[in-house]
Amino acid sequence: MNSSPASLNPWFPPAAADAPAPKPLRAIGVIGTGRTATAIAHWCAVRGLGVIMHDKEPAALTRSVEVIRGLFRDMEERNEISHAAAHKAMGGIGITTGLEDMEFCDMLLDTFMEDTASKRARFTEFTRLMPADSVLASSASAAGLEELIAVTGSPERLIGLQFFDPVATSAQVQVTIGSQTSRATAERVLGFAAALDKRAVIQGAPRNVP
Repeated sequence: MNSSPASLNPWFPPAAADAPAPKPLRAIGVIGTGRTATAIAHWCAVRGLGVIMHDKEPAALTRSVEVIRGLFRDMEERNEISHAAAHKAMGGIGITTGLEDMEFCDMLLDTFMEDTASKRARFTEFTRLMPADSVLASSASAAGLEELIAVTGSPERLIGLQFFDPVATSAQVQVTIGSQTSRATAERVLGFAAALDKRAVIQGAPRNVP
């Protein structure tokens, strides 16, 4: 698994032997209600994580919730999950039209793929609202991730994270290490990938080359 500490050595010095374990990401904020965002929220809930989905449009949130209910029904029909477990997982998904409701999330994952100016405006707001120890993840390209550094205030918590379709069955996620991403942030995201039973494929310009 790429979640082993050695996998981060091209980007960071080796972790100290007495370094504390990375704080797990338990509450995930998903920004967007598209197909991939909806599938991410569903799979996080399946794996026992709390989820809050955000969209400005209430109707979009309602549609996503119905899609997720259908995904759980399909899992029940395939005997992949019990009705009780599906009901419990579904109860762990919240929805909101207000970003201020995301402040208790351990990580925000922005799934929108639109222009950089829109992403910069949104990440400026994320920085204002979210606690300093939260992770700010974007599905942007490596170049797009670098363009967000100036607006985050604390770029060490900025990282790229992209899921592949179909989310539930794809074995991998792509993690992009930014030029100022901290090792602690990267470790937390690798732990998140492992919690979802995904192998992290890491990219980004190596920093720790001898």
